[in-house]
Amino acid sequence: MGQEIERKWRVRRLPEDYHRYPSKLLEQAYLCQNPTLRIRKESSISDRNEKGSISEGKEQEEYIFCYKGRGRLSREEYNLPLTKEAYETLVRKTEGRVIRKRRYAIPYGSYTVELDIFQGELEGLCYAEVEFPSEEEALSFQPLDWFSEELTGEKGYSNAELSFAKELSNLKLKD
Repeated sequence: MGQEIERKWRVRRLPEDYHRYPSKLLEQAYLCQNPTLRIRKESSISDRNEKGSISEGKEQEEYIFCYKGRGRLSREEYNLPLTKEAYETLVRKTEGRVIRKRRYAIPYGSYTVELDIFQGELEGLCYAEVEFPSEEEALSFQPLDWFSEELTGEKGYSNAELSFAKELSNLKLKD
């Protein structure tokens, strides 16, 4: 990947039809916060076979190691594949909590809005993230009406910061 240019917002209300979009269950844990060293397990359910007809639905898992450099709007990012065994070994070595969330991929023009609905200790927290090809395009993007305040530059709201937070009571989960 190389460079991630992304903006993030809290969600005011969930879009009415978000369930109809593809989603994945994400489980991620952090080995280090700065720079960010993250491991992730992505679980998706495939309910269509190669010819497009409905099948029984099979869960697919992918394991990823991610390095993210410093920055909020724009930063270096590299993703590398992990084996299940490597993931299971590394997750035991993480110091923070494991974050679990469902991510929906919602198309919007030439962009994809990634709607993250957190589970567990962070239940009630919902983010919308959009990635961009340039900082100029990112800065000119107009938030959708279901977005709330922007969190791109806010400390304490990155997934890495959430995983290492000792106290979550100060975190504003809902409007």
